[in-house]
Formats: sequence, structure tokens, C-alpha cells
Amino acid sequence: MRGVQPMDPGSGTGGATVTSVSETTNYQYPTAPGFTPSTLTFLDGSQVSVTGSGLAYSRVTKTFTGTMTIENISNNTIDGPFQIVLTSMPPGVALVNATGTTGGFPYITIPTVSSLEPGQSASVNIQISNPAGVLIDSIPLAYSGSFN
Repeated sequence: MRGVQPMDPGSGTGGATVTSVSETTNYQYPTAPGFTPSTLTFLDGSQVSVTGSGLAYSRVTKTFTGTMTIENISNNTIDGPFQIVLTSMPPGVALVNATGTTGGFPYITIPTVSSLEPGQSASVNIQISNPAGVLIDSIPLAYSGSFN
């Protein structure tokens, strides 16, 4: 980061400009309940791509619905089951159809997919409650294995 205004220590004023952004995260939550190398593997940006669709609002359920898709972008078959963890969910926002939580983050299991061949993808429907209408800026992380 590069400062755009002189920082005034202790005053809470000043500014910064982000000069670069990495589109790939290597974040993982190794102390999640049930986490052991034999039962859960973090899938990084060289193995999978995780994308989300736009969200549609339902007046009936008062939730937003969409899909999360995981695609194998590696040259190897990846064994499942597959979990998508939504990190950094704002307070008051909830993944209504979460399979569970780990480390305080909701996750959802992609059902009926036991493996992904290179280039293959799988999707899961998501349902989000956001009563205050706040910006949802969550980072989806993909894992193979089980949190249980």
C-alpha cells in the first residue's frame, strides 16, 4: 500500500491506496473442528476455481438465492466430498441452508459429487438471509473431505 495523505498518528485520519490485489487466497483454517490432514484438504487457486452466481431476492422467503460452482482447473482428478466455506460473512447475514459451521464460518457441502475430473464442475444452491441489506463480501474457500 502507498499512502495518499500523510498519516496523522493517533488521530485516526489519513488514507491509503491499494496498489495491487491478489485474486487468489491461500487462507485456510487449520484449527477447524474435525480438521486433520487425512480428513480435510484445502483446495487452492491452482486446483479449483470457486464462483458464485448473482443473487435473486425472493419476497416469499425473504432470502437471496443463487449458486456456488467449484471447477477443477488442475490436471488431476480431485476426490470429494467438497465443502465451500464462506468466510467474512457480515454480522446479521446468514447462509440459511448451511451444512454446518467451522471456525465460526458457515459451509455447504456439494451433494452427490464424489470426485471432479480435470475441467469438470459441480454446483450447489445457496440461500442467504440479509435482513439489513448490507454488502456481502465473503470469500469462498473450497475443501475436499469432511468437517465431521
